[in-house]
Amino acid sequence: MDTKQKILYSSLDMFAKRGYNAVSIRDIAGSVKIKESSIYYHFKNKQDILDSIVKKYEEHIDGLTDVLNTAVNDTDNSKPLSFDAMKTYFFGQYLFDPFCNKMMRFMMIEQFNSGKMQSLYERYLFELPEKLQTGAFFMMSRNGIISEQQARQFGQAFFSEMTMLTFRYLLNGELTEEKKNTFCEKAFSFFDILKGGAENG
Repeated sequence: MDTKQKILYSSLDMFAKRGYNAVSIRDIAGSVKIKESSIYYHFKNKQDILDSIVKKYEEHIDGLTDVLNTAVNDTDNSKPLSFDAMKTYFFGQYLFDPFCNKMMRFMMIEQFNSGKMQSLYERYLFELPEKLQTGAFFMMSRNGIISEQQARQFGQAFFSEMTMLTFRYLLNGELTEEKKNTFCEKAFSFFDILKGGAENG
């Protein structure tokens, strides 16, 4: 990891724990073990660091969204729901990813201090996950696996459960392997319950 990347990751780590305003350029330089003046070789100021973090995050999410949309839209009756794709991309490369996880924690803090951050918080922790998750169930409806009414009910139920599990296990204290495993176990267990309801419905 080069110095510029170290600055970004160290800054985000501190922003996620203390908030943007509580972190200084001196703090960032100290965490990377470089002189303060060296920061300005890579970034104009602290706001430029934040803007670069947000840009990196949004580019990452855009890439994952494209992959997940393709996985959902290309799924057919032989693969009722591409949960392998969801686990690999939505879980592994988003919720469990250290950079993304810290960004979500930072947005939780900073939403109270920045209108832009509040908009990002709403979009990336609620709007986009809801769209992707409920979309997967409507895809099942289009393929005749469940009814449209079930798709609506199951999609909302799954999104609500996933949101609760995310806040309880992934954004609460240190992110550990035990928490990630518990999250996966409970998420897939809940999906099995929904799947059983569809089969019995």
